[in-house]
Amino acid sequence: MAGRAPAGQIARLACERFLRDKAAADAGHGPWAFDGDLVEAALLFAGQMPNIKGPEAGQPLRLMPWQKLVFANLFGFVERGTTTRRFRQAVVYVPRGNGKTTIAAPIGLYLTFVEGEGGAEGYAAAVTRDQARILFEAAQNMVRRSPEFRNAFGVGVGANAIYQESTASRFAPVSSDAKALDGLNVQVAVCDEIASHKTSEVYDVLLTAMGKRRHPLLLSISTATGNSSGIGKQLWGYAARVLEGVQEDERLFALIYAADPEDDPWEEATWIKANPSWGQAVQPDAIRAIMRQARNNPAQEAAAKTRHLNIWVGADEALFSMRAWREAADLSLALESFEGQDCHLGLDLASRTDLAALAVVFPGRDPDTGKARYTAFARCYLNEAAVLEARNPSYPGWAAEDYLTITPGNETDFNQIENDILELCRRFRVVSVGFDPWQSTQMAQRLRVEGVNMLEFRATTQNFSPAILELDAAMRSGRLQHDGNPVLEWCMGNVVGKPDRRGNLYPAKQRPEQKIDAAVALMMAVGRAMAEDDGQGNLMDFLLNPIVG
Repeated sequence: MAGRAPAGQIARLACERFLRDKAAADAGHGPWAFDGDLVEAALLFAGQMPNIKGPEAGQPLRLMPWQKLVFANLFGFVERGTTTRRFRQAVVYVPRGNGKTTIAAPIGLYLTFVEGEGGAEGYAAAVTRDQARILFEAAQNMVRRSPEFRNAFGVGVGANAIYQESTASRFAPVSSDAKALDGLNVQVAVCDEIASHKTSEVYDVLLTAMGKRRHPLLLSISTATGNSSGIGKQLWGYAARVLEGVQEDERLFALIYAADPEDDPWEEATWIKANPSWGQAVQPDAIRAIMRQARNNPAQEAAAKTRHLNIWVGADEALFSMRAWREAADLSLALESFEGQDCHLGLDLASRTDLAALAVVFPGRDPDTGKARYTAFARCYLNEAAVLEARNPSYPGWAAEDYLTITPGNETDFNQIENDILELCRRFRVVSVGFDPWQSTQMAQRLRVEGVNMLEFRATTQNFSPAILELDAAMRSGRLQHDGNPVLEWCMGNVVGKPDRRGNLYPAKQRPEQKIDAAVALMMAVGRAMAEDDGQGNLMDFLLNPIVG
């Protein structure tokens, strides 16, 4: 926090949170106390475990400052008047080679065998059994090379488990066969490389298996990958929102080291910022060579950015700054506050089997600059089958929080959307509804009969590019505000695209599971608001709609 050690914005937020919470704990405010003795005990244990790899193999672990920060948070904060730990979940993201295993293995061993919980169950969890064994074998080798630990705590080492007969406790590897995880009683579980998990099955099973323990811990450790639709990216986003204060979760610890979006990926200052073990576990000369090759070889660029800068693949192609998007959020906004006001709608029906969206934009005018302002809301629709199948790990949670309107069966009911448009027309002055004629023509015809001003917004670069540029500019300059809808945020973050030879932009997604429907609907609504604001409504209507009759 003094600026002596480089760090990205999200890492700084984690440090701010620690200092703020510790100050409150020391002053006797709030439900949490801070017990330094518990931290020292855990650090002492970790410091007696041997290094397994590298130039210091066989020597006692020497934890780096950022690793000590993890221990201080996880073991120091307790419920006031007790030794019951505060944090039940922890999310730690750092680039490769910074020593994730160095903290994960000792934490797993300590919570399983040292705290004295009867029948403690510890697990090294991953997508595949081979991946799970990487962490398990690190812990296994630490125990094998620590006769003092084995003798003091009666710990034995087997081929597939580390065990303690006196307490019937064990630490073992588990993989993505979620059915085999039923009936567990988890004291500690470490989800290794959580960013590689395509579904949330393992995570969910482990999380729900912690209910019988006083203070269990589910620790997720990883580096960013290209799997931006999996549970790992969702956890990253959730953790970032907690650190930013957008989401409240007193039981989640989060620490993320990564390059900031505005950083130059080819500058050494960026590499140092993203790697907290720079000059220690991370060798500068090795990173310099890797990044130099990647800069001159596009085939290596994505891998270098994910592994060594902790950047999710494709983030450099994102059309929108998610930091700017989050800064535009106002959680106090309510649609009801705009009753009777002018608005424009954007409608993206896409496929009947997946997400559909309706965006509502209320235009305004900045009193100082005279520029257009926008207040945005979104309604997102999904069929029941997609939620039950958890095609996105966040679907069930979003549905439970009413961010998704669920329709029965395995097809999204467009009649529900049509009824919602009519209901919005009764409550607000709907100036226009922009829609793509694909999948929407029949609905548009019925709504026109009801007097709704349905105007085609064909999916062309020429139509979308002005709306994209205005939306981005409004977001960055503070002329846009929205209510923080997480489904809309997810869609905005999934939008990628490349300009054509004329510099026009078109919204696209990298993978089928990365939905952008709500973002596209928002672009349509902004495009309609722009046309009206420019006084070109009639001209735009003529250009966007076919001549009929």
